[in-house]
Amino acid sequence: MGCAILKYARARRGKLRLYTLGTAEGTMARVIGELGDGRVETLSCSPNIENLRSFYAYGVPPHAMFFHGPFHHLTSEKIQDDGELRKFARGFDIIIEDTTFQMYSPNRFDQIRFVSQQLKSNGLFIFVEKFKHEDDEEYRRRERQKDHGFKARFFSASDIRAKEETVLTRMDRSEVSLAEMSETLRRFFEHSFATWNSGNFYTLISSNSPENLDLFLSKLCPAAIPAEYVYADLPYRLYPESEARRLSGRS
Repeated sequence: MGCAILKYARARRGKLRLYTLGTAEGTMARVIGELGDGRVETLSCSPNIENLRSFYAYGVPPHAMFFHGPFHHLTSEKIQDDGELRKFARGFDIIIEDTTFQMYSPNRFDQIRFVSQQLKSNGLFIFVEKFKHEDDEEYRRRERQKDHGFKARFFSASDIRAKEETVLTRMDRSEVSLAEMSETLRRFFEHSFATWNSGNFYTLISSNSPENLDLFLSKLCPAAIPAEYVYADLPYRLYPESEARRLSGRS
């Protein structure tokens, strides 16, 4: 994804502004800012002080900033009133939500409505989320595949259990299904695609600009995911664009 963002930025005129939510210490955003060499300005956010310290551990990274706080504290007024953040006052070309919303609540409508205030009218909103499955046993089967087929290579059984008890239980309560997410997205965006999948995780990309969306999709390289973890033929459109126009009130 980071490579595609750089290629996308170089294929467009002007400076690209990127906002990442929930990417911990903002590693990808820092790398994009540095490799973009001035073509990309990035903003990351997290409420965890450890992520802030890691972000600035080796000085101020070029073309990258960090907001210490949850995403719902980053209001338009906050950006406008902060001298350093004001460079982002005209909005972002790309916003990435990386497994953030599911840590707060299942209310995707209000979450997307709040964050998309910062998105330019022709911008791209990228979502990386873990989704519920209509068949609970299928959901659990994919979880077992992840835990025992992949995680077990790097973590002990006790580590895997500890994460499930301390993080995943809370996260499960705030997950939504892919169908529910599609219904919400069509209220905001005419075009939405699923572009990546691994088990219960998907990447979705939405926009009201078909030209920018097509350009970005053309910059994505094939995902390095073993075939047995992929459960969809990608990429695919989430809903007909005509239906999205009807629900959003566009003619």
